[in-house]
Parts: sequence; structure tokens; C-alpha cells
Amino acid sequence: MLNSIYLMSGRFAGIFPVWFLVFSWSLGKAMGQTSLNVSGPSFQGTIHDNLSNKSRQGSGFTSLLLKTHPGLNLFRDDAVGINFEHIFNGAKEQRGISMFTPRRDPYELKKLGDGRIQIRWPSEGSKWGMEARMLYDLSNVGCIDLAFECSPAKDFYSPGYVAMMWASYMNRTIDRRIHFWGKEGTRTGWVTFGEGKGKTFEVGTVSHLNTKDLPYEKGAQTLNLIENPGKKFITPFYYGIVDGDHDLNTTDDRLLYLVLFDQTEPIRFAMWNFIKNEAGDTDPHSPAWDWQYVIRDPKVGKRYSYRARVVVKPFKGTEQIWKEYRAWGRYLGIELPDRENH
Repeated sequence: MLNSIYLMSGRFAGIFPVWFLVFSWSLGKAMGQTSLNVSGPSFQGTIHDNLSNKSRQGSGFTSLLLKTHPGLNLFRDDAVGINFEHIFNGAKEQRGISMFTPRRDPYELKKLGDGRIQIRWPSEGSKWGMEARMLYDLSNVGCIDLAFECSPAKDFYSPGYVAMMWASYMNRTIDRRIHFWGKEGTRTGWVTFGEGKGKTFEVGTVSHLNTKDLPYEKGAQTLNLIENPGKKFITPFYYGIVDGDHDLNTTDDRLLYLVLFDQTEPIRFAMWNFIKNEAGDTDPHSPAWDWQYVIRDPKVGKRYSYRARVVVKPFKGTEQIWKEYRAWGRYLGIELPDRENH
């Protein structure tokens, strides 16, 4: 199985591009930006810092537009997408900082070149003492490439891990469900998470088949921590279907929203559905399609990382997903698990 990559070894340069390494751990003064426009061959959008986007849940994309669908935000206009939202550790002592601290901590925005923006959370301003950086790269067709790295500067991790979570509040999906290749009970195959109707439906976190559940202390914040016991993923990706023109009456505009990762065991998928519609009911077309990154036995001063890719393209069926997954592996230059070997 794939585990956390070794950033300080010779493999570093093979995983992170040179332009990222140059900027990656350079120190300096904050750029003073509150938002930056970014554009690539397929997307255009605006990335905000926590101050600029305070009323809409903090840093990330507000908005992000697919150029083939101008004026239609992939994420909710009153919220945010690909937002570094939480850090938590299952400890009662840190309950008070286990929700939304990355949204409130100071950070710096920096434009690295065409279609590339970096966010840095300095350890000095982090309530967790976590030095962290996120790179958003829109330079490839049909996708957004992400690279995250962090280094704990304080030892807050008595339960033996730290978990970080990213959230995207979707604007108009066909339904709330995400899909992945995994195991449900004794069956291996495509698994759907988020099933149910009315006020009774699945929400929460999905972990990898071979990982142990995260421990937690009594009194700790557990909302995003506890794993679904019956559904587990095998291959490191999930997808959902977006309504391209935001008109649910049309059926010829389905968009694939696919999130791919470079690791298995440190990654967890999550789906929540907090948004209410005009009738006051939970809106199944505005779910939060999220993910988490878990570092077990974190060491102060050690650097950790993962990479991800968000693909948004016209949906052509599940074989398209496997093609994108294989292309992702070739792009990374690594061998990813397939549907047979787990």
C-alpha cells in the first residue's frame, strides 16, 4: 500500500516540480493580498484568504468557473471550495481548536506563475503550531492539481495522530452521493456513500480498507473523526456528478467531479449535507464533498505531504474514471493500487 512520501529523500524532486520546491519553504513577509485571480485552460476563479472570504467560510475558491460553463460557479456563491477547514487529533484537551482553525489562522497568498497560486499558513500564527502550504495549479486541461505539505512545530498529538480536512460546498450536484471502488460488507466493487432520503441519509467519513480506526478520548471533538463501519475504499479516488448548467430538468450536461489522491491509507473521504433549501429541508444538490489527510505518529520538525487532482469534465461513464485514474498515476510516475489488488 502507498503511505506518506519521503520529502527529504531524493524522491522529493521527482514528486514535487522544481518551481514548487523553489517557493515551497522560503520564508518571507506576507504578501498583503486578500484575494488573487487565477486562470488556466479549463478554469478561472478567485482564491481568497481568510480575511477576504470571512463571511463565506474562509480561504479557498470563491468562485471557480468551468470555462465551458461561464457564470456558473462549481461551488456555492455563499461558501467556498477546496478549503483547508479543520485540524483535529482526538484529544479532549484540544477540543476547542479541533474545528475551523485553518479558516481563522493568518496565512499568505502568493502567485507563482500562470495558473498557480500558493497558500502558506505560518506555524507562528497557527493554533496547532503547524507550518503548512497548499499549491493550487490550474495549468493542466480539465483538472486542478493540488500539493500540500506541512511540518508540526509543536507536539499536540498524544493520541498518536493528526488529521486535516478540506471542504468543498458544491453548488449544483445531481444528488449528494459520492462513489468509489471499495468494499461494502463482503462485496467488492463500486460503493455509493450518501444514500437515503428525507432526513435519514448517510453522512460522515470513509477510510481505507486496510487502516485502523482513529482512537479518541472521551470528550474529544468527534464529528469528522468516526469512520463509517460498513463502507471502505480501496483505490484512492471518489467521484460525484455535477449538473453543468444548474438546471435539473436538462440531462445532457452531466459533469464528472473526480478527486484523485497519490496515497491510500493516510486519505479519508467525507460527505456532509448541511445546506438547507428554500423549504427548510436539507438540499441534496448542495452537499459538502470533502477529504482528510491523516499523519500517524507525527514528529515535530518532520515534513509530510500528499498530492491530489480534481477533474471536472463531461461525464462519459465509469470507464472514463479508470482512464483518468491511470493517467494520474502516469503523471505522478508511481504505481497506484488497481481494482483487483488490495
